Amino acid sequence: MPGSGNAPQHAPTVRPAPAPVQQTSTQIQPYTPPSPALCAVFAAQAAGVALTRRDVPPALVDALHRHARSLHAALQPVTERHVAAWLKKLGHLVTNPPGAGSAAGQCRAIFEVCADIPAGAWGPDARLAWARQPARDGYPVGARWPSPNELRNVLLPFANALRRNAAGSRALLALIPDPAAQPSAPAPTP
Repeated sequence: MPGSGNAPQHAPTVRPAPAPVQQTSTQIQPYTPPSPALCAVFAAQAAGVALTRRDVPPALVDALHRHARSLHAALQPVTERHVAAWLKKLGHLVTNPPGAGSAAGQCRAIFEVCADIPAGAWGPDARLAWARQPARDGYPVGARWPSPNELRNVLLPFANALRRNAAGSRALLALIPDPAAQPSAPAPTP
């Protein structure tokens, strides 16, 4: 009995509440391609034109750094949750989406085959590319649910464009340092 005898009294153990579980967003951030001016600079760089810092105006330098940050996010590995969210939206565009019983298995199969396609390639443009495919031999390919390999073939050009843009960005960034990343110069002493 509490309070009787010589038994020591212990205060109840207070444990901190568990930290809230951070939900990873299933919202796929679509990749925005570079501006035409930035594409022209990438093309010049890829063609072997020797560019210097003076050849790229400050506004284009800012656009390059914004684009590089966007590319960093777009090139992240896709997660199964991202694939599931993307496929759920695709289900509204096709005539035979998988039922509740087979959707998870379909998603896993597509994720296994397409896991190397970066997250930025899984955007609305890729979904529309699937749905807008022309019929082959009278079969409406884009109106039907994709097999994993068929979908990979549609997503691959989007992934390759990301990788090309990343290579162009890296090459230009090697020439043009980020002014925000450089330490500010010390104030002159009087």
